[in-house]
Amino acid sequence: MKSLSNVIVLVASAILIAACGGSSGGGTPAAGGGGTPDTGGGGATTDNFTVGGTLTGLAGGASVTLQNNGGDDLTLTADGSFSFATALTDGSAYSVAVLTQPTSPSQTCTVSNGVGTLAGANVTDVAVACVTNTFTVFGTLTGLAGGASVTLQNNGGDDLTLTADGSFSFATALTDGSAYSVAVLTQPTSPSQTCTVTNGGGTLAGANVTNVAVACVTNTFTVGGTLTGLAGGASVTLQNNGGDDYTTLFRSSGSPDKETVGTAIRQGRGKAKAAIGR
Repeated sequence: MKSLSNVIVLVASAILIAACGGSSGGGTPAAGGGGTPDTGGGGATTDNFTVGGTLTGLAGGASVTLQNNGGDDLTLTADGSFSFATALTDGSAYSVAVLTQPTSPSQTCTVSNGVGTLAGANVTDVAVACVTNTFTVFGTLTGLAGGASVTLQNNGGDDLTLTADGSFSFATALTDGSAYSVAVLTQPTSPSQTCTVTNGGGTLAGANVTNVAVACVTNTFTVGGTLTGLAGGASVTLQNNGGDDYTTLFRSSGSPDKETVGTAIRQGRGKAKAAIGR
């Protein structure tokens, strides 16, 4: 019996030693055995992709700033392809927008294909197209006589005929940065007037032009004639338009018997002052 007990003890000891040795001698614990944890080794990884596209129409010397998902600002200074610096994980949403429009010259850039979800590849079809903005040349006309008309031009064309005082604008809008030059093509003739332009030339700078001024003034002319046959020492009194203003004409002994009467009057007006021109 004693021998049997000894054998049982020995067997039990051997089993216990074997169990202890197996747990410590295998090296890596079960949680780490196999090397890389499930999250990093053997498991699926998510790839990153970039968002990009093409810019067209940007004016020379101008710049436009884009954003993706409200950040990752990207300033572009020339046409061509572009790509945002920050890559996004597959399946992420993207949204490209213009943060700052070009200002010199003034342009409006619009985005096409700018919104979507990454689907296993880089996005390359975002399109940003820029167009230079147009502006109008405005002004004010004053002094035009009733029933008269005046014709203006801008840059040698775009004829504009006006028949009354007030504001005016040329029909053809001009791109920002363009020169403009307003001039009178046809002066009023009934009555005869001379219209002059101020602030008529310049360069569009991101806004409509509103300060062109055209002022018309009715022209003045001379009323005159020839006196003959006046006797020496005699005199004659003339009037113009039956008014109180008059000039007395006389002929001294030995002087010529011809006198010229000259009066400057404004065309279309009633009374004028008579004068003598020798």
